[in-house]
Amino acid sequence: MRWFVRLEMSPLDARVLRATDPLRERTAVRIAGQVGCCEDVAASCLRRLRGRMLVEVDGRRPTGWLRTRDGDLVLEHQP
Repeated sequence: MRWFVRLEMSPLDARVLRATDPLRERTAVRIAGQVGCCEDVAASCLRRLRGRMLVEVDGRRPTGWLRTRDGDLVLEHQP
């Protein structure tokens, strides 16, 4: 039997994840400006995304072989 993990995140987390860039470092201040939320809310979202290994410590999205299969699924299936 195969186990499937349902990958869901809040719409705000999805917007923060899209605001990150694999090639540039992004701070919580810059992401907050792009997403349209407070800096502390953006920092909280980044911490949650780091815990799921979807964002690096410096605010970049992992690229290539560093990106997990679950991370690819999350990017594909979020609104």
